[in-house]
Amino acid sequence: MPVTVDTKKVVAVGEILNDKHKPLAERFRALFTLRNIGGQTAIDCITACFSDPSALLKHELAYCLGQMLDTYAIPALVAVLKDVDQEPMVRHEAGLLLN
Repeated sequence: MPVTVDTKKVVAVGEILNDKHKPLAERFRALFTLRNIGGQTAIDCITACFSDPSALLKHELAYCLGQMLDTYAIPALVAVLKDVDQEPMVRHEAGLLLN
């Protein structure tokens, strides 16, 4: 039986991920929760965080998108790879996941 996911709850977790005032540990927990939930809403929440100043967090965003094995994430990963303003390690991770 398929699991029903409450979109409002997914968005609430995404808000934690994207809140620059929250501690990184809390934001990482939100990221991994979104990765585990999966689906388009979770991917949209993760993708929205690529404007964050933390290269470490953005590297993990790309890594988690790749782990989700969802074709919906491919355009986001391509955009990160093409964005020359992203840190090299972030772009590298996005590129690895597209192979």
